[in-house]
Amino acid sequence: MAAKRTPAADVRAALIAAGHRVLVEHGVAGLTVRAVAAEAGVAPMGVYNHLDGKDGLLGAIVSDGFDRLRAYLTAVVDTDARTRFRASGRAYRRFAQDNPTLYRLMFSPDCDLGGEAGLLALSSLTEIIRYSQASGIVRPDDPFELTLSVWSCVHGAVSLELDASSPIPIDRDAVYESVLDVIERGVAPS
Repeated sequence: MAAKRTPAADVRAALIAAGHRVLVEHGVAGLTVRAVAAEAGVAPMGVYNHLDGKDGLLGAIVSDGFDRLRAYLTAVVDTDARTRFRASGRAYRRFAQDNPTLYRLMFSPDCDLGGEAGLLALSSLTEIIRYSQASGIVRPDDPFELTLSVWSCVHGAVSLELDASSPIPIDRDAVYESVLDVIERGVAPS
């Protein structure tokens, strides 16, 4: 009797999940084809067959990371626009805090910003801007341009925090809330 083959989608999902675990435990340097295959319980050739090798593995992990980021952002469903706007900024930060190595990888120059999944995550931010515009708390400028401005601010603040970049001790929560205050004032209607 022949052994039952695992469906390709299941192997792919197992490799991506294993890649996340290896990334958390060993960092980007430890994210090798052999390490991920061993973690997933498949032969190293499985990474090549299902993900086109190391580059495909990295791309799949980054793409999955953007799907996860989008899930954090879309979980914010408060009907009050101001509350949703600020809560989405906090959700962005929480994602980075919960997944610091993945977050750095997602935005590293070695990755393509997640392809379609990256665009969907960015679109989630744009939808938050549009909702805020419809509620009158964000000026009616081009929502995509406003998204890029807001994203630049939160990404910069989060990246500095993850890298512990400060010449003096600071209250990181208070600083981030201050960043959200600056963003809110910066995008408010004139």
